This record gives sequence, structure tokens and C-alpha cells, in this order.
Amino acid sequence: MLDIFLVSLSELITPTGLALLLGASIIGLIIGTLPGLNVAMAVAILLPLTFSMAPALGLSALVAVYVGGMSGGAVSAVLLNMPGTSSAIATTFEGFPMSRKGQAVKALATCTLASFAGGLIGLFLLVAFAPMAARLALKLGPAEYFSLSLMALAMVTILARGSMVKGLLACLLGMLGGTVGFAPIDGTARFTLGSMDLMAGLGVIPVMIGLFAITQALREAYDNKPLTSSFTFEKKGLDVTWREVQQNIGNIIRSSLIGVGIGVLPGMGGTASNMIAYAAAQQSSKHRAEFGKGHVDGLWATESSNSAGVGGALLPLITLGIPGDGVTAIMIGAFMIHGLQPGPLLFTEQPGIVTSIYAALLIAIVFVVAFQLLTLRVFPRVLGIPKHYLVPVIVVLSVFGAFAADNNMFDIWVMFGTGLIGIILISVGLPVGPLILGFILGPIVETNLRRALMHSNGDATVFFTEPISLVFMLAIIAFVLFGVLKNTCSGWFGRLASR
Repeated sequence: MLDIFLVSLSELITPTGLALLLGASIIGLIIGTLPGLNVAMAVAILLPLTFSMAPALGLSALVAVYVGGMSGGAVSAVLLNMPGTSSAIATTFEGFPMSRKGQAVKALATCTLASFAGGLIGLFLLVAFAPMAARLALKLGPAEYFSLSLMALAMVTILARGSMVKGLLACLLGMLGGTVGFAPIDGTARFTLGSMDLMAGLGVIPVMIGLFAITQALREAYDNKPLTSSFTFEKKGLDVTWREVQQNIGNIIRSSLIGVGIGVLPGMGGTASNMIAYAAAQQSSKHRAEFGKGHVDGLWATESSNSAGVGGALLPLITLGIPGDGVTAIMIGAFMIHGLQPGPLLFTEQPGIVTSIYAALLIAIVFVVAFQLLTLRVFPRVLGIPKHYLVPVIVVLSVFGAFAADNNMFDIWVMFGTGLIGIILISVGLPVGPLILGFILGPIVETNLRRALMHSNGDATVFFTEPISLVFMLAIIAFVLFGVLKNTCSGWFGRLASR
């Protein structure tokens, strides 16, 4: 495979191949930066252009778009508190506060380096453990998926900033929003109010844009403070110290493993890994109180996890022919258009295709980090735009992104409605992170709960008798106990300090 990989790499390192991969990476970066224009949309747009290309070159271009899109989501998340993709939601928690403190360059550089490190680790794990990890993912049934999704919700909710009760309440509100529309399995209409638009449910993209972009635009409109307190271009370099890199090596490896592990599981996506990696970094950090105020450890965690998730999502696609997320589901169509069938036989019948994907992933990772570092001081200039110009632009981009998701005017109203809800949540101190994760994972939890109970004839002990599910359930209990102890101890210490 090493010899074949070197051949594939040499075939892509040609003027045509490099130009194509560079262009695809930049397209992915740009689309990933704009809220509402997700990575799946970028791959779908580029897919028809690859029909006339050689299979290896066409698939490589789609991989480059994928890599660029996942990295691009951090730019608007850091500068405007608008995650370009759902995989960059947790990036807003630390990136935007750093921008407000005049550390936009430092935040973007940290995200870029974290994405580079996570991408390389994801590539290594994809090459080294593809068949093994894919076989393990196949052993997960509905009970395991339910327990895993519930563990993700419990971990992020309990380790959320502030009160555990508020985190739980926000998560439940998000799960309630995810129930709108037709129920899974039996198709019962819920909370539709007789509206045809609500029967399709609430879209993830308009809800995400509303909670982050519109909420932030409304806050900026009524806030007299400048977008950034102090910012200068005179300081040279990346503003990232070698000490910070050394201190976050364990954080990067752990977060990348989380990204690959969640990315392998079909339907979970990068949002869950992004949030879980952030919560894990917060819990393991010696500076937990600084999280949410602009701490770089959170950025190292979130961006390395979502970039490593690219390798994780490609892993079941290549080895089993099963898509890990929406992007790889579109890529299955690209395989079939070129007369290829992803799966175990691909390694024996077309090993050059597999190694071309590996090589394209490596080249795209290098191109993306190089382009982002070269433009590091270009994007932060957005912070210098006066608010009375910037806020309308944010609103217009938000409307465009919400409409472009499904070409539905109703999504625009959903976006504005969730934006107002976001203002209310902030005013009462409810965290947005658990809410959006509950909204995304809620349907997955419900679907697999019902499937597991159907398979076990209503026996709820199936979640504790299956070994893998039992491990996840024990982890949930541990998180709950930890959360209770954390809140109890903090209450005791607070009362002692007041005395």
C-alpha cells in the first residue's frame, strides 16, 4: 500500500492536480465560512464538475472541498460568533471572546494549527485502523447508539458552564424543539399546529443561524461597545507560543481521538464531537474558570476534533460503503457515477483509488493550513468595520444562509424566531451549547430508543445487558454523580466564602 500511495501522491502532485486541489480547498474554505452554506452543499455543487474527470482526481477534489469546509467554519465563529458549520459551534465559546479582547489573530492561528494537527491525526488513524474501526462500528446496534447519544448529551450538559440544572433545562428545550414534525418509526405528527411547513420539522441550519448569528446581531445592535476592545496589525507572527502548543499536545490527541471515534458512527456528525471535545478539555483543564472568557485550550480541542472527524467519516465509507455523515453520503454517489463500489472489495480491486483519497487528504490539509496562515491578517479586518455597517451584513448573510439550506421562506421565520429565543435564553442564563446539541441529537436518541425497545420486545434492560451499551450507561451515571458533587461542593465553598 505504501508503494501505491507514493504513486497516487505523484499523480496528484502535477500542475493540474495541485491546481484542482488548491481550488477545491479554497472553495470549501469560503463556503464553510459562510453560515448556512454547509460542507455537504459545497460537495454537492462541485460533484457535477467531477463527472468528466478521472475517478481518482474527481474523488480527490471532493475530499479537498470537505477538508476546506470543515476548517472554514471557524473563521466566522471566531470573528462574528456565527459558526460557519454546525461543527464549529463550540468554537464560538472561546473564539469570539478572544476576538472581543483583541486576540482575533491568535484565535484564528490557534484554530488553523489545531485543524492541521487534527487532520493529520485523523489521516493517520484512517490509514492505520480503517478496517478495525469500521468492524467495531458495525457491532453497534440501536441500544448502543441510544446510550452513546445520551452519554454525549449528559457529558455536555453536566459539564456546561454554570448550573447543571440550567444546562439540563437547555438540553431538554433543544430536544423538545427536535420533536416538531413527524415522529420517527410511526410518523405521527407532533406540534405541527396544522402547518405544512412544521410537518417537515425545524431545520438545523436556520435554528443554528438564529441562535448564534441573529442573537449576536441583536445584541450588537443594542450594545454601544465596539466589536473589539483593541486590535492592531503591528504585531508580527502567529501570536501562538510554543508553550501553549506543548501544553495542549494531550488535549489535541484526546480531541482528535474523539473526533475520529464520533465521526466513524453514521449520523452522529461533527457537532457532537466538537461539543464533547470541548467539554472534555474544560473538565481536564487546570483553568476551568477561564473557559467561556477566551481560553485557547477550548479552541485546540474543538478544531482538532472536527478536522479529525473528516478521517473518521471517510473510514466507514471506504471500508464498508456506509456514509459517516451527509458529506460522505453524497460522495457515495460520486463513487457510483465513476463505476466504483466503496467497501472491502475496493481495497483489492481498486487500491489506487483508496490511496488517492489518502494522498488528497494529506495535500488538502497542507493547502488549507497554508492558505489560512497567509490570510491570517486579512479576515480579522472585519472587526474594524463599524457596527452600523456590519450588523446589517450579518443579517443579510443569515437570511441568505437560512433560505439557501432548503429554499424555503419558512426557514427565515424560524431563524428570526430562534434568534429572539436566543436573546431570552441569554437573559435568563441558559447555555446555548446544550440546547443546540439536544436539538441535533434528540431525534437520534428517540429513534434508537424506540428501535431498541422494538427489538427487545419492550424490555428496557437491553441498555444494561449489552456490554458496549452498559459501558456508556455507566459513564452517564458517573457524569451525573460528578455533576451533582461539583454543584454541591461549589455551593458549600460559596457559603463558606460568604461567611
